[in-house]
Amino acid sequence: MQSSEAGSTYDILWREAMLGLLDQMEAENPEDPALAPKTFGEWACAYVKYVEVFKKLERAYDQTVHPQKRLDMRGALEACMGRMLEVKHWLVKLNRGLDFPSLDDVLVDMKLTPDVMELPCPAYFREERAKELEDRNKFLAALADKYTVSGLAEPGPLPELAPLPEEEAIILIQANERGRQARERAQTMRTFKRQRQLEDRRARSGVVLTQEKAAIKIQAGVRGLLTRRHVHTTAQEELQFIGMKPKVAVAGELDPQALQQLTVLRRKDIQKQRLGEYEEAVVTLKSKVRVAEGQAMRETVQDKINAWFLENRDPETGEYPDFPDDTDAGSKVILNPPLPPPPPAPAADGKKGAKKAPEKPKGKGKGKGKHYHSLLIHARFTEVPHASHPGEAVEEKKEETVSSVFVSDLEAAVKLFVEKWQDHPEGANALAQKHEAELVRQELRPLVFEEVRLQVDEEMRVLLQNLKDMVEAERAAKSGKKGKAKKGKKGKKAKKGKEAKGKGKKKKDPTADRILESLYAELVSNGIIRPCPARPLQDYLGTVNLLGSVLQAQGLIPDPSCAQMRQVLTQYCIYPLASRYCHLKAPLIRSVLLYGAPNTGKTSLCQAVAHAAGANFFDLSPRNTDAKYPGKAVALMIHMVFKVAKVMAPSVIYIDEIEKVFVSDKKRSKEFGGTEAFNRIKKEMVKEMKGLGLEEQVLLIGCSAAPQMCVKKDEKAFMGFFDKHIYLPLPDYASRLAIWPGVIHRHGGEVDAKFDISTLAHISDGYSSGTIDQTDEPAAAGKGKKSGKVEGKAKGKKK
Repeated sequence: MQSSEAGSTYDILWREAMLGLLDQMEAENPEDPALAPKTFGEWACAYVKYVEVFKKLERAYDQTVHPQKRLDMRGALEACMGRMLEVKHWLVKLNRGLDFPSLDDVLVDMKLTPDVMELPCPAYFREERAKELEDRNKFLAALADKYTVSGLAEPGPLPELAPLPEEEAIILIQANERGRQARERAQTMRTFKRQRQLEDRRARSGVVLTQEKAAIKIQAGVRGLLTRRHVHTTAQEELQFIGMKPKVAVAGELDPQALQQLTVLRRKDIQKQRLGEYEEAVVTLKSKVRVAEGQAMRETVQDKINAWFLENRDPETGEYPDFPDDTDAGSKVILNPPLPPPPPAPAADGKKGAKKAPEKPKGKGKGKGKHYHSLLIHARFTEVPHASHPGEAVEEKKEETVSSVFVSDLEAAVKLFVEKWQDHPEGANALAQKHEAELVRQELRPLVFEEVRLQVDEEMRVLLQNLKDMVEAERAAKSGKKGKAKKGKKGKKAKKGKEAKGKGKKKKDPTADRILESLYAELVSNGIIRPCPARPLQDYLGTVNLLGSVLQAQGLIPDPSCAQMRQVLTQYCIYPLASRYCHLKAPLIRSVLLYGAPNTGKTSLCQAVAHAAGANFFDLSPRNTDAKYPGKAVALMIHMVFKVAKVMAPSVIYIDEIEKVFVSDKKRSKEFGGTEAFNRIKKEMVKEMKGLGLEEQVLLIGCSAAPQMCVKKDEKAFMGFFDKHIYLPLPDYASRLAIWPGVIHRHGGEVDAKFDISTLAHISDGYSSGTIDQTDEPAAAGKGKKSGKVEGKAKGKKK
C-alpha cells in the first residue's frame, strides 16, 4: 500500500466512525420514544457498535498526521470512550449486576466475530507523557540501584527434584538404549520385508521390466511427487494470503510485522514534525490576529460597556452600576446577557402558599447595580420543587435510565466534524498534509478576543471607579462635606472570613516540611514503590467463551473468559486511570478486588494495568510492609503512600493477600507469620480511601487467593471496601489451547503444526495459567532452545 493510500485509509476510518456515531445517536433518540432501546439485547447491540466506533477512532487518531484533525479526533475518541463506559455500566445493571455479560449471541446476530470485542489501550496514554515517564523511570531506576530494590518477584520455576540414584539412572539409560536398538531392528526388518514382498510380486507376474517401462514408472513417480509438492506449496501460500497462517520468514526479506512497525514509527515521526509546525504557526498567527483585529475587538467591547454604563446609571442620584467581578464572568454578562426568565405561572385564587413573584430589593442599596444584579439572578436562578404540605410528594419517582453525561460531548464532536471536515477537500497524499492556516485563525479569534476583553475589563474598572469618585465628590461639594471613596469589597472579604471560620479544621500533614522527592525516595528505599515491568495486557492469554449466552439461558452463571477479563480491566481500570476526562465524568471506580486460585495471573494483571496507564506502582502488601514503620508509624506510611500517589497520579496501589488485612481475629492473624499484625494498615487505609476525591486518579487493586478467610463482620467490611469484585477462574479448554503455544513461544520454543496441542490442553485441565508457564520453564531451559519442539517438552515434563 502506498503512503497516500495508507493516509486516506485513516481518513476513511474517521468518516466511517463519525457516521456510525451519528446513526447510533439517532437510534438512541428516535422521533418515536417507543423505538428507543430499552431491553438488554437492544443496549447490547448499542454497546457493540460503540466498541466498533471506538476502535476505528483509536486507530485513526493513532496514525493520522494532520495536527488539527487529530485534535478534533481526540475529542470524539474520548467522548466515545466515555459513552462506551456508560453503556457498559448500564448493561451490568440490566445483567443483574454481573460484570461479564455474555454477548456471543448478539455478535452472531450482528454477523461479527468475537475479536471485535477486544479493546485496545490507546497509545497516546503513554506517548503524550513519554518525557515524563522516561524521567520518572530514570529516577526510579537510580533509586532502586542505590537501595538495591527490585520489582515484584516473578513466580519461580518448579522446584528442582533430587538427582536420581546411580542404580536407577543406569536402569533408565539401559531401558532407553534397549528401546532405541529395538526400534532400529524393527525398521531394518520392515525394510527387508517390503523388499521381499516386491520381489515376490515380480516373480508371480512373470513380467520383466524393460528400461523403457522402468523409466516411465520412475517418471510417473517423480511427476506425482512434484505435483503433490506444488499443490502443498500453493495451499500454504493461499493460507498465508488470507491470514490463516503466518508467513514464513525468508532470508534476505524483511519480516512483514517488522516492516509494519517501521511504517508506524515513520508516521509517528511525521506526527511530531507536523505538531511542531502547528504549534509554531499558532504563536505566529496569534500575534498577527492580535495586530490585525485586536484594536477593532477592543473598540467593540469598550463601546458596549460604555453603553451599559449609560443605560444603567441611576437617573436620580447619577450613580453608576457596579462592574461585574471576574468571578461573575466580568463583562461577559454585559456582552452576552442571559435571556430573561419565563413569566411566573399565575397563582390560583384563594390558595395558601401560592408563589409570589420575587420583589425588588429595598433599602439603602436602591438604584445601585439594579440591572447587573438582575442579570445575575436570571443567570443563576433555578427553581427547586418543594412540597406545599409535609405529606405531599415532591414528584413521582422517575424510572431509572442509562446515564447520558457524554452524549452532549458526542453530539458536539459530530457537529464539529460535519461543519468543519465533512466537505473539506483532501490532498492526494495524506502524509504531506499540514495545518490549515485559516482554520487556525478561526480558532484563535475567540482566544484573542478573550484576552482583549480581560484587558478592557481592567481599564473600564479603573474608569468606572474614577467616575464614581467624581460623582461622590460632586455630591459632597453640594452638601458641604468632604467626599470619601467607598471601600467596595470589604463586606465580601468579611463574609469570606466568616465562611472560613465556619469550616472545620484541615487534616494535619505530618510531612508538610518535606519535599516530594524525599518522600518518593523513602518509599523506594523501603520497597513500597517498585519498578513496574513493561507487561502488556495482551500477555494475559486466553480466548472467548462462545457458549455463555446458552448457559445463561439455562439459568447458569458462566465463569468469565480470559478475553472478558482483559475487556473488564481495560474498561474499569485502564481507561478511567489514564484518561482524566473519563475519570472525572465516567462512573467512579476507586478500588477493585481480583480474586481466584493461586497463579491465575492477578499480580501480572495489576502490573499490566499500571504499565498501560503509565501509572506509579505502590506495593502495600502486608508481607512487603511487614517490619517496616512499626507501631504508630504505620499511619505515616499510609499517609506518605497516598500523598505521593495523589501528587504523582495516575497511581496504582497494589495489595496482595488483602483478605488478611481484614481478618480481625487475633489468633488467626498470628498464624500468618508476620512480625506485625497484617491488619495494622486497615484503619488508615480505609480512612484514606474515603478521602479520595473525584479528581484524584488513584486506583487500589487488591488480590486475594483465599477471600473465604473473611467471615461474619470481616466479610461485610471486606466486600464493602471494593467497588468492583472480579473473579479470575482457571482457564478453560479453549484458553489452554491458546496459552500452551503462547507460553512455549515466550520461552523461546516453537510449536510444530503436527504437535498435538489438543491432548496437552486436555491433560492440563485444572492447571492455572501461571502453573502452565512454570511447567514450561524447565523444558525451555533443558532443550537450550535448539532441539526439537516435542522432544524438549517431553523431557521437561519428565523432569
